[in-house]
Amino acid sequence: MTKLERKGSRPGGEPEFDLRGVERRCYDVRVLGWIADIFRLAWGLIYWNTRKSWFRYRRGRSPCPCQSLSDSGRAFETTCEAAMSWSRQKRFRRVCPLLVETQDGLRCSVNAEDVRPFWKITSIYYGGALLAVYAVAVLSVFGFLRTIGYPVSILHVGLPPLWHRVGQARGWFFVEQSNRAFAAGKMPEGLLYLASAYDYDPEQNYDAGLALAKISQAGQPARSDEMFQRLLKDHPTRRSVTAENWFRALLPRAQADKIAPLALEQILADPKRAHVWVRALFFATERTGDDRPLRELLASSVPAAAIWHPLVEVELLRRAGRTVEARAALERPWPAGAPAFTLYYRVDSLIKLGAILPALDVLAQHRGVLDRGDEATLRLDAFADHGATANLNRQIDELLAGRLEPTSIRILCAHLIRHPNVPAFERLWDKVDRLAMPLSNETVGSWFSLLTTAGAVGDMVHLHQITARLKDSSTHPFTALAIVESYFRRELDGRPVTSFLPLLPLPIEVTYALLDRYAPPKPMVTVPTPIQP
Repeated sequence: MTKLERKGSRPGGEPEFDLRGVERRCYDVRVLGWIADIFRLAWGLIYWNTRKSWFRYRRGRSPCPCQSLSDSGRAFETTCEAAMSWSRQKRFRRVCPLLVETQDGLRCSVNAEDVRPFWKITSIYYGGALLAVYAVAVLSVFGFLRTIGYPVSILHVGLPPLWHRVGQARGWFFVEQSNRAFAAGKMPEGLLYLASAYDYDPEQNYDAGLALAKISQAGQPARSDEMFQRLLKDHPTRRSVTAENWFRALLPRAQADKIAPLALEQILADPKRAHVWVRALFFATERTGDDRPLRELLASSVPAAAIWHPLVEVELLRRAGRTVEARAALERPWPAGAPAFTLYYRVDSLIKLGAILPALDVLAQHRGVLDRGDEATLRLDAFADHGATANLNRQIDELLAGRLEPTSIRILCAHLIRHPNVPAFERLWDKVDRLAMPLSNETVGSWFSLLTTAGAVGDMVHLHQITARLKDSSTHPFTALAIVESYFRRELDGRPVTSFLPLLPLPIEVTYALLDRYAPPKPMVTVPTPIQP
């Protein structure tokens, strides 16, 4: 007998009872029973179908696993023993539809030997449950990503073939965040976002990885080099672009030990740009004092390497101190079909060996092989070394005539860094000032070339003037400008030029000139070897 809660007494003296507590308990029991039956359903679908499958496999040689053994085993007369433990036995019909309602209660609708499993029902229940869980997970993840701000669609989250689009969306999100951080002057935060953008989608976010490598080159060179190496590995089809940008990052730091192997690989991998890499290889090996990469190139029988063998042989002769043999090889006719850079190298090497007139003769014999910029560069160097002032001034006038192109500024700045000439720089600056050259993405390299050239020729007035103009044109404080000015005023106590070159957007030719002037290679100690040119 259920014990009721006494609340008080009625006026007639009869006790008053509160039935709400009993109702609550009954409700709790029903809920607990329903929850228990859910777990029994999850277990029973596997358990009872497995036992009935085994029963069917043995074809009646074992007793029926679910019918009561004390009953007849006939249809509509036998109770279901498997349903006895359920809170509500009717719920067992979800496991076995053979259980039906009769006048005598729930009974099995088939004879014992006809009891069978229902795996299709099991598949439907489990499949539906998994689908429901998956749908909840998809909605939760989609809501979370959209709350953060990722531009994803629910299809990107829900359909496995489109899951890669989630990584792409996260990459786009971090790229956008990095742009905002850089615009706000938050450099570390911007770099962190770029790194995340590339990590989440390295295949599609090549530009983000390249930007991260380039921006890190000044403050975090080790991270920059690591990123460039990763780009070379992850994007072999874009190796040429990656290698060239890595070289542009390594050159201002004068890291010859890393330039040499990169250049050697690219000579063979990128024949169209091999002349750039041959020059880089000569620059790097001269500074490391290690000729092994040159000899490795000379020993290679690959066609991409064979065309450079005559040039490498002459370079090794020159480095071995065999200048007479080197000059004779340079003045002799070279093989037909040799790359245009070999002519540039021949003339430049003859100028360095002091053979100015033979160098100009070779250049005149092959007029039109080199572009006008390379020819002008060689003539400027030859006239300056030979002391031919009139010819030098005429060549400068040709470059300054008409519209002043960035190429002309680059050529003149590189020349004046190697051969300081204050009057020539003043003529260049007057032309730039008269034309009011704007500061833009296209001209920024020219402006910084002028800045470093003013310092190299010793024109401190124009150095300060250009520094002030660049500071006024920048929306952010450019501390490198003050460092550059102090360096050329000799106020940095021996600080190397490589300490600020990575910060400046200079053309490669101007960077080469600054390194040749302010960070020349150490004298090489070599053992002469018999080399046949």
